Amino acid sequence: MIKDPRLTIVVVGRPNVGKSTLFNRLTEKRRAITSPIAGTTRDWIEGICHWNGRAYRVIDTGGYAPGSEDVLSSVRAQVEAWLEKADAVLWVVDAGEGLTAQDQAFARLLRPRSSRVVLAVNKADDAGRDGAFADFASLGFSRLVTISATHGRRVNVLLEEIENLIGGDLPGDDAADPDEVAVSLVGRPNVGKSSLANRLLGEERMIVSAVPGTTRDTVDTRFAWNGRPFRVVDTAGLRAKKSRADNLENLTRLMTERALDRSDVALLLVDAGEGLTEGDVAVGRLIDEKRRACVLGVNKWDLVTDHAPTAKYYRDRAPEGMPFLSHSPIVFFSAKTGHHIEDLLAKLAATRDEYHRRFDDEELTAFFWKTVQERPYNQRGPQVRFSTARQVAVAPQRSCFEPASSRRTSISPTSGGWITCSGRNTAWPGCPSISSSSGGNHERRAVGFGGVRGRVPAHGVSDGARPQRHRHPHGGVGQRGGRPTRVPIHKKNNGVTTLW
Repeated sequence: MIKDPRLTIVVVGRPNVGKSTLFNRLTEKRRAITSPIAGTTRDWIEGICHWNGRAYRVIDTGGYAPGSEDVLSSVRAQVEAWLEKADAVLWVVDAGEGLTAQDQAFARLLRPRSSRVVLAVNKADDAGRDGAFADFASLGFSRLVTISATHGRRVNVLLEEIENLIGGDLPGDDAADPDEVAVSLVGRPNVGKSSLANRLLGEERMIVSAVPGTTRDTVDTRFAWNGRPFRVVDTAGLRAKKSRADNLENLTRLMTERALDRSDVALLLVDAGEGLTEGDVAVGRLIDEKRRACVLGVNKWDLVTDHAPTAKYYRDRAPEGMPFLSHSPIVFFSAKTGHHIEDLLAKLAATRDEYHRRFDDEELTAFFWKTVQERPYNQRGPQVRFSTARQVAVAPQRSCFEPASSRRTSISPTSGGWITCSGRNTAWPGCPSISSSSGGNHERRAVGFGGVRGRVPAHGVSDGARPQRHRHPHGGVGQRGGRPTRVPIHKKNNGVTTLW
């Protein structure tokens, strides 16, 4: 794990006193999920606070509360570990509730470190609540400030108090390494995302529990492998049935989508023992929508007894159940034992490089010529002809081919999809690609993963029993070549809906 040289401020306190709200205020980003539900934050997350030309590393921790549950015990262990490493401890309390027994117990834990503690009395939204200052002053901590993290009241005074305590470093270079492999770990709940993150980092960074939904915030961590920098984002598990989600789950989904936006490669984790499920397909569709490069990781390989038949099942069924990710490579590994972790990292790095790969015009034109020769005729109209091809963007790959004549050219969804699929399966494996043609007064709409955006429905699983059909741009379903797509059969296996 790469160590951050900045001075560290650790935000601590009992549950639901506004620690995450203050963290978001200090870092000027909505990185931490805020909710009225106590215990929302579990894994610690970090951000950068800039103040008076200085930069500080800020750590948001879970609420310190008594209890025998595994999650609460892990949260307390993380908080106590950070108290030893912190340059400044920012203890947050609630002005509305006043001094509580939990606050008094936590004060005993902090008293040996009182020289590094700044007591922030939060939720003092106006001067009328500043009277809570006297109650907390009885605890004996010399640095005490009343603030409102929600409204930003007196946060500047709090930062000045921290600066007087520990000084500050000049801001470092926050620019990302151009060779950094940014990976988001996504998948259903309890498929081993946090366990994999801990295995990659070589430490118990994330809280791991058998209870689904333990992870809620998106947690960024950096490490190096074979001299290559990696940034791994552990995300919350996503469910297929969004209609049943509560507000907290909707927030975790939003944070996962933002994590995908900040990543180059999405590692879609599935459980080797459960097969490909509706939830896996739903997460795959989200990766498709975000146009991220994808690697399919089959975790818990140590629990599989028949390796060859299981591997054949995933290699055969994954492209059929998720045709929009049929170009994605598959890696079988175990986060628990570390089996094939090296192969996984190598595949992630290679896929990221393909995602940013640039082609010269001659190489790309030769590839398109070969592709057109394999399928030269358009679904409607004359033979597909073009003069040259060029790459217009990367991440995702975008290419444009110019028609050989100046007259109006129209490429059907079938022909455009064939060219796009050929590119993503051979030229840049594991990566989304978009191909388009232009000519005269007409420019062809971009062709992506599952066909023409906005016209052809995406392939995959249908909730209904009837098969999905292509909708022709100049007619209804079934007109002029519309064909039904294959709908996988749903089977119930120990309460898990499995495809095929």
